[in-house]
Amino acid sequence: MKTIPYRCDETRHKALLGAARSSGMSVQRLFDNFVTHIIADRQSEARFLARQARGNPVRGRKLLAEIRSRFTQ
Repeated sequence: MKTIPYRCDETRHKALLGAARSSGMSVQRLFDNFVTHIIADRQSEARFLARQARGNPVRGRKLLAEIRSRFTQ
């Protein structure tokens, strides 16, 4: 496990402590959740872009039209 130092002013530190306490977790867990969320978000975007690159726009528009027609009936 690696340690990453984080420096912040007193106001931000108090806000972090408050957010962690109100969520029932430590500041460490709060940061861990934040980092996990950011990594997952970026990985999702990368998967989407990879699928988009190999996708078929004509087929995609056709599928969207079918889905829309099911919800508008």
